[in-house]
Amino acid sequence: MDLIIDLHCHPSMKPFGHSFKADQQKQNPRPTSVACAWHHDRPTLLDKVVNFVAQLTKFRQSDFTSSRRGQVRLVVAALYPPERGFFVNQLGTGPVGDVALDLATGLGHQRIQAIQRQQDYFLDLVAEYEFLRSLDGQTVTLPSGEKARYRLCGTRATVEAALQEPNTVAVLLSIEGAHAFGCGLDPTGRPADLATLQAHIRQVKAWPHCPLFITFAHHFFNELGGHAASLTGIVAKFTNQSLGLGTGLTELGRAVLRELLATTPGRRILVDVKHMSRLCRQQFYALLDAEFAGQDIPVVASHGAVTGSDADRHLFWDFDINFYDEDLLRIARSGGLLGLQLDERRVGSPAALRKAKGHLQRRKILFHWAGLVWNQVQHVAELLDKHNLFAWGTLALGTDFDGIVDPINGYWTHEELPLLSDYLLKHAHNYLTGSGNLSLTLAANRAVDAEEVVSRIMADNALAFLLKYLPASSAAN
Repeated sequence: MDLIIDLHCHPSMKPFGHSFKADQQKQNPRPTSVACAWHHDRPTLLDKVVNFVAQLTKFRQSDFTSSRRGQVRLVVAALYPPERGFFVNQLGTGPVGDVALDLATGLGHQRIQAIQRQQDYFLDLVAEYEFLRSLDGQTVTLPSGEKARYRLCGTRATVEAALQEPNTVAVLLSIEGAHAFGCGLDPTGRPADLATLQAHIRQVKAWPHCPLFITFAHHFFNELGGHAASLTGIVAKFTNQSLGLGTGLTELGRAVLRELLATTPGRRILVDVKHMSRLCRQQFYALLDAEFAGQDIPVVASHGAVTGSDADRHLFWDFDINFYDEDLLRIARSGGLLGLQLDERRVGSPAALRKAKGHLQRRKILFHWAGLVWNQVQHVAELLDKHNLFAWGTLALGTDFDGIVDPINGYWTHEELPLLSDYLLKHAHNYLTGSGNLSLTLAANRAVDAEEVVSRIMADNALAFLLKYLPASSAAN
């Protein structure tokens, strides 16, 4: 496969964090610098052992050097102002707490201290955007001697041009968490102001690389709507997500949704339903039906997994941060996408994870962990087929790499994604040719071969979606 697309990753989060060490938040043009998005930090054996034992991911996963090596030609880079709730918690804000937080996030002590002092998420959003802009289109020389560059894109024309350029990674933008517009910092003491949020949204819509979509909720209450429980392990023990957990949309949230989806001023920013609580998602769908009926507004879930149904729920992680069949049908019927997340904490039930972990040979590790991803694909395909929908047009890849995730074993970084493609192909072939195993009924779904299924997941569905919903040119932006 010569083209892979990642619908959701964080290539700038760690280098931007390390730029605070120099107290200037600028990207270093030298790929050997930890403050450069090209900096390659391939996981060592010790890194993998630490990840396996403690679920800590210290290495980089979606740096642009890994992207190039893994044939990831197009990424949607999620800009993310980290919420203070991560960093002001029961560990305290002293040196001991900062060391623990750096171990968990890899952002660097100076960045963590800046977040603890944070007074405006929007300024942080703009700073990360400018960090990426500083090397946009500039050729760098990698340690291997290769010349390469990334290009920020905001239109269909710029994406198509970047994909034609050799040694170039095309980069579109999204935003993770609508708190980025300036809400949720202190919901009780300093509630957000709608006029300020609207002004910030309009400012972002005027960017030359306006984000195509935004994850509306994230880990903590943002005053706009309820979030799903998302934190696990040691992080969950020291942080508190309870405020707003599981609740629905607020009136402020409804107003912000209307501003995002408005086509003037600026263009529409689509809504990514990942991290919304189940109730919040349901209320968002109802708002679309009531106020935007007949408009072509696809539902996006940029990185996620499924909860399963009664027949196969034993394979999946049944929490509302994952997506129920009602969500999957809504996404498919709207022409939207679900990006498959490569996070061990999302892709399988405890029993399924134990089974996948019971292998030592590399090829078996790769096969069985890819099998957890295939389980997601098969569930979605059979659900859509059952409802007389095309089975293979809804799924893409949304790794969430560098988003403080625990990657599935064997597929640590962008560099291993061609291997994932190869092993998904084995599962797809086994499913589509296995006697008695193929439960699809629609002829159009049965006629698709394994190669097309995997090509759609790794690139084709995402590319078609992006080219459809991006403005044609800057004049249309």
